Amino acid sequence: MHKLDRSRVNAPACLAEYDHRTQTWDDLNGECKKALRAMLVQMQGIPGVTSEDAREYGVRCAYCEMQIHNAGHIEHFRRKNKHHHPELTFEWGNLFLACGSQTHCGHYKDRKNAPVYDPNELIKPDEHDPEHYLYFHSSGEVRPHHRLQAADARRAEETIRVFGLNDACLVGAREKVLRVYRGKVAADLDELAAWSSKDREAYLLDEIKATRWDPCATTIKHFLQNAA
Repeated sequence: MHKLDRSRVNAPACLAEYDHRTQTWDDLNGECKKALRAMLVQMQGIPGVTSEDAREYGVRCAYCEMQIHNAGHIEHFRRKNKHHHPELTFEWGNLFLACGSQTHCGHYKDRKNAPVYDPNELIKPDEHDPEHYLYFHSSGEVRPHHRLQAADARRAEETIRVFGLNDACLVGAREKVLRVYRGKVAADLDELAAWSSKDREAYLLDEIKATRWDPCATTIKHFLQNAA
């Protein structure tokens, strides 16, 4: 999970034409949904690079950081059904683009018979900085950061649980990415011990910057920070 800046894109104007009191999500027409998806692609992609024409190049799921294939899934952070938050059905600030997995992320969060959760206790990536709460371990697991205050620790734990961020396929994917990455830079990392602390820090910062838009970028980042 990575921090998103919603302020750098505009809400699709067409969303204002819909009213949850008389319409449902199924009433959203194709053109408006296309415009919405384009804005979400820009918000979650590479600034100045990712666009609708780029076929979602650089777009990662708002929750698991994996690359989104095909159309992905327009996700309501707070559930839109009549028992939860129907007033947020067409609210721009409640919408993200997520992967289509059924075993983690948006579909998993709101699956039938999912355990009860409070959305106010979850990390919302356009409001909170996930790295304050979550540590991506080199094993592939996501863990709450050590020494968090009780409320923050609760938010981290609930986010991991509700979004299924330690689903086996995600853990395996992160471990695989890091294994491949380790192989690519093993020679450089072996040399780091002989470098000055300034040169070592500059190298690692460059690597973090170069991989910041890759799937599992935070896993790579935390691995490199530990290598400093």
